Amino acid sequence: MKFISLLFILFPVILFSQIDSCCKYKDSSKLKDLKVYLKTDINYASSKSDTRREAQSATGTLGLKFETLNVFGSATFTIHSQNEEISTTDSLETKLFGTNLLLPQNSSSNISNFELNVGTKSLWWFAQSFSDKNFKNKKINYYIKPLGFEADFRVNNTIWQKSNISIPIVINTFSAEFTYRLLDVDMVDSDEKIRLMVSLGYTSRRLGGDYGLDKNSELRKEFIGTDRLGFDGIKFSTRLEVSKFYGQIDLTSFSNKGNIAGFSGNQAIVSLGIRADLPLPTKVK
Repeated sequence: MKFISLLFILFPVILFSQIDSCCKYKDSSKLKDLKVYLKTDINYASSKSDTRREAQSATGTLGLKFETLNVFGSATFTIHSQNEEISTTDSLETKLFGTNLLLPQNSSSNISNFELNVGTKSLWWFAQSFSDKNFKNKKINYYIKPLGFEADFRVNNTIWQKSNISIPIVINTFSAEFTYRLLDVDMVDSDEKIRLMVSLGYTSRRLGGDYGLDKNSELRKEFIGTDRLGFDGIKFSTRLEVSKFYGQIDLTSFSNKGNIAGFSGNQAIVSLGIRADLPLPTKVK
């Protein structure tokens, strides 16, 4: 959590460095290139290892996002989910809860479920801000400009229920990854784009709420077979965007320690969605 906090504290430094870069290279007109949007997203996601409805996510989110220079960010809240809780009558069931740990947004039906996202489309501009010269090498520009970085922090609240056992749970998710744009082109006679991106980075899950209380240590084993509260892994993603539509596959790899069905080892998540961003009038003084 200290690392997460440090990352979000340092991000304004990245933004400032790019603003300073614009001034340094006499492109200060970009300082006023701030765009703010009302962001909506309808998303469907499912784990490839568990196709039950309770293990699938169908959510709608609403929030704000901004873009300025080469930096972007957003804050969104869940306003609809097809699942109110994760529930089963099978006293031996564990995979359903492991899948919810892998895909925590599959039960998120109130405003306390939110997501923060920040990133930069290209680390080339960030590196350039520390140099007294523009990068002249065309090969460097070609390979480095598509390289970016993105960090995401999500909080999801739900209820895990098994037979006569029920407990509120908070799942905190953090991801930090490098992105690379393999394709980024404009559509003919349109302002829309087609993008193909890959990303690789770190992801984690932290469990809290009543579930994380010391007195519930033994109870936790009833749901996922372990009383551990923190998990770290690696995530590789491929994402295709065509105008407002997108499809994405995430391949996650969490340690087999604990051997949690539906979560540990190599897991795949497939997502489909549609975004609609409404520009909001803004003025930078």
